[in-house]
Amino acid sequence: MTAVPIWLTIARKEFADALRSRVLWGIVAIVAVMTSLSAGISLLVPDVQGGAEMAIGGASQFAGLLVPIVALIAAYLAIAGERESGSLKVILGLPPSRGEVLFGKFVGRTGVVAIGLVLGFLLSGVVTAALYGELPVAAFVGTTALTVFLGVSFVGIAIGISAVTATRARAMTLAIAAYLGLTLLWDLVPNAVHLLVTGEMPGAIVPPWLLLVQGLSPTGAYNALVQRVLLGGGTAVEARIGGPAPGYLDPVVFLAILLAWAIVPLLVGYLRFRRADLS
Repeated sequence: MTAVPIWLTIARKEFADALRSRVLWGIVAIVAVMTSLSAGISLLVPDVQGGAEMAIGGASQFAGLLVPIVALIAAYLAIAGERESGSLKVILGLPPSRGEVLFGKFVGRTGVVAIGLVLGFLLSGVVTAALYGELPVAAFVGTTALTVFLGVSFVGIAIGISAVTATRARAMTLAIAAYLGLTLLWDLVPNAVHLLVTGEMPGAIVPPWLLLVQGLSPTGAYNALVQRVLLGGGTAVEARIGGPAPGYLDPVVFLAILLAWAIVPLLVGYLRFRRADLS
């Protein structure tokens, strides 16, 4: 029989620990409740009108703020917590290498977040179908898949943070900074760049490069992709820039940005973690 890879054993343990601590079910509950409320906003607020696709769009906008928090909380202590407690030295005293530990924890925490998001969105989809009498399957599946991809990106960021920090407090500080910088505050960056380049704030029609700058953060790339899924093609993009969209606004570019946010922090974390003194 083929031996089970060590990183897979670690990933399974991470997933099992999440089940025992009810982290997975907490993610499901939070995502299901909050996205369901967001999907039903047009029914809760009399002046807002829209159908099921708008409901999915509303849920995705809220998910862009909620999912990063969920993913960061689920993974930011994966290594730093065990390093501070001393249990990491015990693990590394056994066969696993530091790279196997890091990758196994990434896979395990990714599985927890991904399954939690899928289950939460499925429950939200049931609510949306009940409220509006329909559920656009293609738009719903596409948005759910992109939301999972966003979660994976922030798990990569969280594991990277956990690998470069020696204490829980530092990991928490960096996780909070990552959330603020990449979600809440990132919208200020494109406007500031536009002001520096053109001398004025963005108007109804903006230069194409501004949309690229907006999409350089994980949530920005996610929002750009969800817009394509819900509106179909690049019609909304062309209307925003007042003409044909250049190649660098292709959805593949924004998918690559999400992938980079998952991989690059992991690599940086590994490079720091493999040289770290754990004594």
